[in-house]
Amino acid sequence: MKRNHFARESTIESLEALEKLLFELASESRLGILYALQEEDLRMLEIARKLELTDTETSRQLQRLSTARLIQKQPNGQYGLTMYARLILDISSPLNFISKFNEYFFEHDASVLPCEFRARLGELSHVRLITGVETLNWIAEMFKRAEKKIDVTVVGIEATLNIMRQRIQEGLKVRWLMDESFLPRAKSILSSDKKLPEMRSVPRVRGGIGVTDKEAILTFRRNDGSMSYEAFIGEDPSFLKWAEDWFTYRWEKAKPWHP
Repeated sequence: MKRNHFARESTIESLEALEKLLFELASESRLGILYALQEEDLRMLEIARKLELTDTETSRQLQRLSTARLIQKQPNGQYGLTMYARLILDISSPLNFISKFNEYFFEHDASVLPCEFRARLGELSHVRLITGVETLNWIAEMFKRAEKKIDVTVVGIEATLNIMRQRIQEGLKVRWLMDESFLPRAKSILSSDKKLPEMRSVPRVRGGIGVTDKEAILTFRRNDGSMSYEAFIGEDPSFLKWAEDWFTYRWEKAKPWHP
């Protein structure tokens, strides 16, 4: 009984600490100060001017953040983040990304992502969301712009498949990660090709990923399991690294396949 009692007390204390932290973060002014100080240490008047706050309001918010041990005043009069605050901001970056695209994640199933990739979603902060015909056009142009490689999950879009086949004949390195249901079709369309992509298969492609040496695209299936043409695209190096790592993770778990 004592063990359960102590466990409950520990849980209550943890929740209270979290509640206090979230309350301090639930302010546009205080969050603005934290993000400003993430870039550089600043004096009070510099913070006020940068965030367009009154001196009185700035002083009040700095006091709150200092009490919460999120910032500290330096001997030179500048304010800076504590290591505690830096850790919080690093961990919160995936939440910023998810909340920014909350409508997308309400309708799409991102549960396919392992924990380590969910924790890195903040690396997608500079992507753009596109949909419909724009997605198909962007994929086609993305494959045409590739200079060194194309790594992509394949479920079967004839126009983009033909562009990739042409790039393969031109000597580009291409890897297809295919849904098993697509293998008969792949065998048929590749039967006359002299050069083939490197191919592997998985029972089900649960989300789309395409990566070239220049850009990347990412999408997930809808909650009902259907493929979606709403996609995140971008050229940011952090996004490219995330996309490359995610493709490699899936590629290494897939089975080699040859028609």
